Amino acid sequence: MTQLDLLVKAIAKDLGDPSEWSAPVEFHDSLALCALNSAYSLRATSAAATKVLARYRASRPTADTDSGTDLMKAMDSAGGPADFARDILRNESKLPGTNRLRPEGIYEGLARLAALDPAVTSTEHLRAAATNRSTSARTAWLSVKGFGPLAWSYLIMNAGVSTETKPDVMVQRYLARALGDDKRLTTAETRQLLQLAATELTVEPRNLDRAIWRHESPAK
Repeated sequence: MTQLDLLVKAIAKDLGDPSEWSAPVEFHDSLALCALNSAYSLRATSAAATKVLARYRASRPTADTDSGTDLMKAMDSAGGPADFARDILRNESKLPGTNRLRPEGIYEGLARLAALDPAVTSTEHLRAAATNRSTSARTAWLSVKGFGPLAWSYLIMNAGVSTETKPDVMVQRYLARALGDDKRLTTAETRQLLQLAATELTVEPRNLDRAIWRHESPAK
């Protein structure tokens, strides 16, 4: 059997009917929530990110439609990213591999997106930037210390880009077990296999990514 055959067989056994899979995480109209969720999910628990979003929503009645600029202004009003992390989000965890608070990276990333021509300040702008041939938005986000490719992937998945996947540790662990192969797949190979499996199952890649993640997540 091919790797694709093995994966599709495992998915059918482990994940069940795709029509019963839970919907992917999405903040269709809020770049602010996309940015917060993406950054606070990096090497962190889903519960921690959920609490951060709840605290932001409690401080911002317009959270579900806030732009990137709105989030930056909210940080400024709180006294800056550090005060915002402490007083509003009550989460002062650092970006992986850095000594930087997560809102510091978010603020920098949003500022760089806003400085593009055309500016990227909303989820509508982000979806357009992620699906056209330009790589300027991706380059701007990845230029932030502490943000890697998975941070970009989850940002645009949260914004509604259904063709994207985020092959993190849990997704790669599932594929390794399903394939029964000691050879560790590269991120590119993992993405390609997920895309092929999604096509075979007639589902969106983002939905498959989410279903695998939930299957592997202790908290579900």
